Amino acid sequence: MRILFSIKPKLMILFILIAVLFVCHQVSAQLIQDETYKDQSFWKFRIKLENCIVQKDTNLLKSLLAERIYVSKDGCGANGCSKDEFIKYYYSHGGQAELWEEMEKIIRFGFHRIESNKFIYPILREEGGFQAPSYLKKVNTEEEVIILGEFVNIREKPDLNAKIIKQASFEKFHCDCNIITHKETTIQRVEGMDWLEIYLNDSQVGYVAANYTSYFIYKEMTISKVNGEWKIISFYNPPGC
Repeated sequence: MRILFSIKPKLMILFILIAVLFVCHQVSAQLIQDETYKDQSFWKFRIKLENCIVQKDTNLLKSLLAERIYVSKDGCGANGCSKDEFIKYYYSHGGQAELWEEMEKIIRFGFHRIESNKFIYPILREEGGFQAPSYLKKVNTEEEVIILGEFVNIREKPDLNAKIIKQASFEKFHCDCNIITHKETTIQRVEGMDWLEIYLNDSQVGYVAANYTSYFIYKEMTISKVNGEWKIISFYNPPGC
């Protein structure tokens, strides 16, 4: 009887540890939460968009755009671009390959459903829709960053030869990520590679290859129904980018 009593607390501790690990995994997984499945018509639109990106087809992209697209003040106008302006400004020059890649990254990390669009002004009065990347509703991009990969190395110093102090999979960390006010050490280029400084706790910092983080995804995309059809209404640089 005493033996059984001594074993039970150990089993209970093991059960608690397993439960904690399971919850932690669930919390991390929920940072990337694609809600495309919630609307079949949107799911079909997304397939068209993915084909467009794979084929780098500007004509197909144009058919998926609203009549005006909001792109931020440094684009082709504070009131948004027309379809033709958008294609000409972003996809008719030498940097278009990079923009296709950026668009692919945005949708790879999923869409989340929104009840109302954050950009409500005269040319965009559509309600609801979907926004990518999905983790935008889970993270403050000026103070937090998400590791976008599995078992990504976090190192003691911004150097590939530096000691690995942790591995992270789709976890969220604090950082000084505001592109205007960040510290000199926040982003460092060492031998052609960009490193991001993140906070592991109050007293410890670590460094992660920046291209494995949400810090290097500059834009967000909002898609909404316009006259009953899904259209891209914004391809937007958040404030500070």
